Amino acid sequence: MTEVKAPRRRTNTRARLLAAAVDVFVERGARRVTVDDLVSAAGYTRGAFYSNFNSVDEVLLAAFKQEAEKQIQAVRDAVDKHTDTGSSGLLITAALEALRPTQDRWFILQSEVMLQSLRDPDAREISAATFAALNAQLVEVVELALDRIDRTPTVPVDLLAQTVMGVFLHSLALRTVNPEDPRADRLLDEALPQVLDGVSVPRSTGQR
Repeated sequence: MTEVKAPRRRTNTRARLLAAAVDVFVERGARRVTVDDLVSAAGYTRGAFYSNFNSVDEVLLAAFKQEAEKQIQAVRDAVDKHTDTGSSGLLITAALEALRPTQDRWFILQSEVMLQSLRDPDAREISAATFAALNAQLVEVVELALDRIDRTPTVPVDLLAQTVMGVFLHSLALRTVNPEDPRADRLLDEALPQVLDGVSVPRSTGQR
């Protein structure tokens, strides 16, 4: 029984450490976070930490990846339920509503990972692999979204996914600097649907 429980217990420990780490990184900023901060927040010892992670930087990247995958899954679920094939705007609204509860926390983690990558070439290489894996998941969601609104992209889906993400990130950046900046909402409500429609065509047209 011990051999069965030990891996599960370690998985639970890692999950609790990551859950606590998200709050710590968001509140303090990655450069100010120590191992003691993380284990204190999770209610563990340093030994438990080093049984699962090698450094604070490793936890930051793992926490970001976990939160990003949650965001992607939330959008995937919202898109999967969408039934109005005639409106890219309504589809985008549904996706954004799914993101809204945790988007600010995720944006902070994403910003911290980017700063870490700028400061540390070794971290940059590891981060690049993580972003590539997340991008592959994002492409799948964009493909699903296009299917739901019955459209065919006129550019590679990877480029479309990156364009959508770029608009979304810039809207979050604008809102971070000035929560009252109207451009943040206009980018998402007005520009993004036009971007999606502008680089895709109705599927019947694309198949001719």
